[in-house]
Amino acid sequence: MNLRYLFKRTLPLALPALMSWGCTGDFERLNTNPYEVNPDDLPFEAQFLEPMRYSYPDQQNLFQYWTNLHIDLFGGYFGSPNGNFPSQRYNLDRGHCGGMHENFMLHIVNNTGRIIKQCDASGKADVAAMMRVVQTYNLLNYTDTYGPVPFTSVFATAGDAFQPSSFAYDSQQEVYARMLEDLDSALEGFAAGQTNLTATNDIWCGGDQMLWTRVANQLKLRIALRMVKVDPATAKQTASEAIAGGVLESEDVLISKGLENEMWLMFNWGDCGAGASLVTMLKGLEDPRLGLYFTRNTQPIVRSGAKPLQETDDEGKLVDKRNANGFLVYADADYLTLEEDGQTVLLREGTAYLGIPPGCNIGGKPNMYSNYSGWAGTFTMPQPILFAAEGWFLRAEAKLRWPEFPDQSVQTLYETGVRTSIRNQYAYRKSYAEQGYAEFKQSLPDDWATLADDATIDAYLAGETTQAPYVDPATPDYNREPVNTLCVKWDESASDQDKLARIITQKWIANFPLSNEAWADYRRTGFPALFAIGQNDSGGLISTAEGPRRLIYNETELNANTAACQRGVELLVGESSGAAQVAGDNGGTRLWWDRADVPAI
Repeated sequence: MNLRYLFKRTLPLALPALMSWGCTGDFERLNTNPYEVNPDDLPFEAQFLEPMRYSYPDQQNLFQYWTNLHIDLFGGYFGSPNGNFPSQRYNLDRGHCGGMHENFMLHIVNNTGRIIKQCDASGKADVAAMMRVVQTYNLLNYTDTYGPVPFTSVFATAGDAFQPSSFAYDSQQEVYARMLEDLDSALEGFAAGQTNLTATNDIWCGGDQMLWTRVANQLKLRIALRMVKVDPATAKQTASEAIAGGVLESEDVLISKGLENEMWLMFNWGDCGAGASLVTMLKGLEDPRLGLYFTRNTQPIVRSGAKPLQETDDEGKLVDKRNANGFLVYADADYLTLEEDGQTVLLREGTAYLGIPPGCNIGGKPNMYSNYSGWAGTFTMPQPILFAAEGWFLRAEAKLRWPEFPDQSVQTLYETGVRTSIRNQYAYRKSYAEQGYAEFKQSLPDDWATLADDATIDAYLAGETTQAPYVDPATPDYNREPVNTLCVKWDESASDQDKLARIITQKWIANFPLSNEAWADYRRTGFPALFAIGQNDSGGLISTAEGPRRLIYNETELNANTAACQRGVELLVGESSGAAQVAGDNGGTRLWWDRADVPAI
């Protein structure tokens, strides 16, 4: 099967080239390899690379359409300084919404489906198991983005010489059942005792089948808790099996192979920035991870129309004045200000951590929001796949829901998750964040050397401060009062609702920047509360209070796979518990597991 044939199959289901905003034009050409490559001509081990690396795409335009123009915003981690992107105000653009579909069809299932079949036929159980886990990891993101999706029909013909003209949709309930079946099959494959996996062909776990087993169980536990409102009996049984099998406890799964980490580029382009919800949460909780995730403001923050001071150069000409680090210098009266620790500070470069307000009419780039906090990282920073801290928070929620589970106390699981996250994020991000601060000529945070030591973490776990208010120096009308009132310190006397809120909030902080999971947890539990958008352009289809519940199907899928896609919409509506007046292929329709009629706990 050559790449041209693969594109014949996937492009009818792929994104239209509707590139109206930003650096996203000519998407199809930019994501197409111009050279013919037959995957079967590659060494067998080399064929695993594509689906593994595209689990966190390292192609800039695809990365934008995959999550950055929408899901990264809806999960609360990020904001966009480019007001020309409409999805941030809930006017979902079909072209922009197709990246998750494109990535799964083109880079994941076309490869995993073919390899799984080959390995099942040749008896390579461990390799088939690895590909089933990679496929499930991506399929979970795929179905949780749209709801019903074409999976079984696509997988059935992956690698076949003949391809049907359309692909039927599965309900989300059917997809979830299939994912659990595949994970159980994968666990059996890893237990078979084979040794086909090596560090050379495995860029996730380095050939460590015990680590793969923990990854598979962690995905099972994710899925179990996602299902808890709609199928509590299956959720409980699946969670019990996953915990007994063992999830991640200490080692994160990162792709550290010198591939591109596109989040740096999204910030560099001025299309993405730090989100106000996350920055105010980290600041208010006095969280040591704030400086690991973001830098301070990257440029001076000045009043509209302000002009730099002038000075005479060596040739006697008047030029803009710059300081020793090359930043423009303004009159003190031109700098915007912020109250920090009881002091009024001028917002020169590198002064404060500033997030972007969500969904406001801030205009196109460049603007003052482009100068807010930067990305604390580099282009070569390893791509995150799965964090060990999440395993502890999943177990904490499971123990809260089912106290009879034979596990440690909810408090111990919660606090271990926090400790694991701070230590691991420091180990993962430290050297790359240092390069990020250096890029913007900023000093490191004062606590940098002790950020992850026991005393710092102990103090954080004992913290009783809460989310800070959002203060926007550029547009005070966008200021927001805090929407979360819980501190970090565990309270055994609190309600189960508040205990769950603490667990999910810390899980949200720990899982940064994995917005797919953040958005799914927000839809499932409502935690943590996120700042409401400033302007809702959805025409009443998406609630400002609840936010988007899904992305819409892309235009090409509606046109080229029309009957199957319409059946997918029917399945979506049939599974949804949301308001009937907004049911359909729009962002306000709830997914199968996203029950409006069942409380979070």
